[in-house]
Amino acid sequence: MEMTPMPDDSDNPPPSFSAARKFGTGFGVLVGVAALVAIVAMANFLATRHFRRVPLSEDRVPPLAPVTLQVLGALTNDLHVTLFFDPDETLYAPILQALRQYAAASPRVKISTVNYLTEPAEAERVKLAHRLPPNTKDVVIFALGERSRIVRQGELSEFDTSQLLAGKSQAVRRKSFTGESFFTSAIITLMENRRLHAYYLRGHKEHDPTTAVTPTGYGKFIELIQRGYGLTPFELTLGGTNEVPADCSLLVVAGPFTPLHADEVNQFNNYLSRGGRALVLLPQNSNAGLELLLRAWGVELGDDLVTDAQGARDGSYLILSHYGDHEITRPFGNTQGGLVFAAPRSVTPRAPTGQGSDAPQVKPLVATSPAGKAIGRRANRQFDPREDRAGTIPVAVAVERGGLRSIEGGSTRMVVVGESFFLGNTMMENAANRDFAANAVNWLVDRPRLVGVAPRPVTEYLFNMSDAQMRSVQWILLVGVPGAILGFGLLVWFRRQM
Repeated sequence: MEMTPMPDDSDNPPPSFSAARKFGTGFGVLVGVAALVAIVAMANFLATRHFRRVPLSEDRVPPLAPVTLQVLGALTNDLHVTLFFDPDETLYAPILQALRQYAAASPRVKISTVNYLTEPAEAERVKLAHRLPPNTKDVVIFALGERSRIVRQGELSEFDTSQLLAGKSQAVRRKSFTGESFFTSAIITLMENRRLHAYYLRGHKEHDPTTAVTPTGYGKFIELIQRGYGLTPFELTLGGTNEVPADCSLLVVAGPFTPLHADEVNQFNNYLSRGGRALVLLPQNSNAGLELLLRAWGVELGDDLVTDAQGARDGSYLILSHYGDHEITRPFGNTQGGLVFAAPRSVTPRAPTGQGSDAPQVKPLVATSPAGKAIGRRANRQFDPREDRAGTIPVAVAVERGGLRSIEGGSTRMVVVGESFFLGNTMMENAANRDFAANAVNWLVDRPRLVGVAPRPVTEYLFNMSDAQMRSVQWILLVGVPGAILGFGLLVWFRRQM
């Protein structure tokens, strides 16, 4: 009799998970994933409103100044900031970093970037929207409603020129980034909606401010102060009993070639005495008759022609890059280039007539190299060491007085340049000339710097290697690293073949 073997349960083991257990496990995983997603979402929701930035690098980003945080906290409308820049420019990264701090501090700040090199259509749209000149580039545009202000690249750095001025080195080092100061100043100007009025003196054959076509016209300069710095321009004549208006934020005297009447000179002096601000540009052969007035304010206007063998170009113009230590020229460095002049005259600080705090403080802004010469107005224009000066010759100065007589209208400020064609339509195309005009206007209307907003120092790293060390690094990078990766790959392949 055959015995039928009993079925071995081990040959057909029961399933380890029933359908119910599988469903329960899957449901539990699904709930866990959903809970994790919810926790991450809630954590991000809270982090966007309650966060703290912790610097991880030694070269950390300084926090925004308290005055900047107060200004951003007072915003009631969206502030649109456009970084109209070439990303390859040196300042692009620190500017974008600073603007992101502004956006993190206030949800009202909206940032956009436009690369005018790769986005020509968008660049043209931005220029039309903000009525910018066709050649505008490398600026930061702040817009609040229909009003806008621009901050130029040339304003955003301070350079150490001490070694250059001392003749010890030709290198000019960037020492600080001043973006926050100018950014916050632009925002304050937009928020307060203060109207600044610029008056352009007429009646003495000055440069024509109504045209941007003729080479010597001042149309582009007027456009700069109007669209870039919010100054509403007006023409002014001081004949008769006319005075400089009380709402004058800046008086521009650009190349008068016929004399001002004694009453006009007196009105001009009264304006300065009560805290006025003036940009005075007096080229050669200008018979304006302002020499005595300027002398009383600590400025000696030379009746001469300034030359410089180191800055002469083609015998038609002069490039000067020896800048003084002043807020107007401190942002200029070796990459800025020099100011381009046609034929300047000397403008030299002299002993002022006042004393103490009421005495005007006069500082040189731009001068020749030590090879400069100031040649008197003679027919042959040949240098005569008995009558002429040689050495470093200033051609532009800044004057400031904050004494008691001007306390009602604030401190008096004046920029005097022994040339006027350098801000004409053609010559102002030079970047340094345009930046000089912008910086001078900013300083004159009291918008260069905010108290409590310090410049951010720039850290430089110097990496020196000998020729032998450089060759070793090249061999390591070109042969060593690729060879190590190839060797590791061959080792893995060999192990897999065994």
